[in-house]
Amino acid sequence: MSHQISFRPSPTLTDEQWRSVESLFRAGRPGVPLRGRPAHSPRAVFGAIHWVLWTGSAWSGLPDQYPDFRTCHRRFKGWFEAGLVQQAMAILYGAEGGALCAAMSARMQAWRAPAGRKPRFPVASTLRWPVVRPIVVR
Repeated sequence: MSHQISFRPSPTLTDEQWRSVESLFRAGRPGVPLRGRPAHSPRAVFGAIHWVLWTGSAWSGLPDQYPDFRTCHRRFKGWFEAGLVQQAMAILYGAEGGALCAAMSARMQAWRAPAGRKPRFPVASTLRWPVVRPIVVR
């Protein structure tokens, strides 16, 4: 599984590329019943991740052919933390794929809030969203 496909000048994931990394992104967890909406296919989501890594574009700039950018970004964070994206890009492009992942990692680090920064709004610790204060008329 250490074969590499040539570095292509296109951000679109090909069938051959997907077949070489498909085993990394098997959908679903064994023994856990599915609930809610059906999940987007791992291929569609990884295609979007591949496009963002390749172009360096913002997630909100994903073309309409891909699933919603929020879905893709949420899956990207989980897969990136698990090391799946890095493995897939190394399989597809070798050192160039690692460089693309390193560039994305640097972009992700740049957006973290500095230590000790106060939240913009008071947040309820159990609710995780801004607390709405009642309007007091005097």
